[in-house]
Amino acid sequence: MKRVLIPGSFAPITVGHYDMVKRCSEMFDEVYVVIFRNPAKDGKGIFTPEQCLEILKSAVADLPNVKTDMSEGLVVDYADANGIDFIVKGVRDTVDFEYEYDLYVINRDIGGVDTLFMPSRPEYKHISSTFVRDMIKFGRDITPYVPAGAAGCIEKMLKNR
Repeated sequence: MKRVLIPGSFAPITVGHYDMVKRCSEMFDEVYVVIFRNPAKDGKGIFTPEQCLEILKSAVADLPNVKTDMSEGLVVDYADANGIDFIVKGVRDTVDFEYEYDLYVINRDIGGVDTLFMPSRPEYKHISSTFVRDMIKFGRDITPYVPAGAAGCIEKMLKNR
């Protein structure tokens, strides 16, 4: 059984993230989409990490071989503890690739796990979690930029503030 890990902050998940998760769900037996808490990002966003996990779960509920989780540890430790074969990282451009390549070298060095790079589809290249958060802050429609399951969850969270 081949398992892959898609790590990130997913603050919140975008249609680009969802596309990558769906593509991986068609290629691998199990896909772990895990929010890794980033102290540099915690508290700066609109949503708490716990809310991001709830949004993530709503977004991927239609993909039966996808599991969601949250961790405060190292990606390689999570991979080892869960029998993960590969890390999958999405890249939108050369800047993303250079950053992710450095992480690949570190993860390979300290944990022995390989990383697969998946280019984003051109129609999603411009969409980021930062962009979605900005659209929320300015009261704009985010439905074209987040998965359907996530949109409803986000709308409910924003109304309850």
